[in-house]
Amino acid sequence: MRGLLSALSLALVLTLPSAQSAIANEGAPGALPPSVRIKPLMVPVVNAGRIEKYTQVEVNLEVGDALKLGEVQLSIPRLQDAILTAIYKGVDEGWIVRGNIANVPALRRRIDESVVAMFGKDVVTRILITPIARQSSLQ
Repeated sequence: MRGLLSALSLALVLTLPSAQSAIANEGAPGALPPSVRIKPLMVPVVNAGRIEKYTQVEVNLEVGDALKLGEVQLSIPRLQDAILTAIYKGVDEGWIVRGNIANVPALRRRIDESVVAMFGKDVVTRILITPIARQSSLQ
């Protein structure tokens, strides 16, 4: 019994410093900035006037100003609409071809223009665009 208590107290002592350092590192300069994830958006892939398949695109926005994070989170529905509009514009402009993003910088610029119009400059510092799934259309 005494050995069990000493082993538990030793384990507790060994875990406390690492927990404290993890808490201290949380606000460290190397910590990742906050980000807002836009839920996956379904985009139809049209070929010869017919929906051939669907692709899903997920967008993450890195918020450079942590004080604006709440404002950005509250605007997620507007952001989804603006990003979907940019994606459809990308399809029209040829930036997205058969579900593949052929011109990521142009699409990112279009999304950035929408974000700057909503929140101002330097609120969102990075935009990550990730195609996550494709599926064939139902016949």
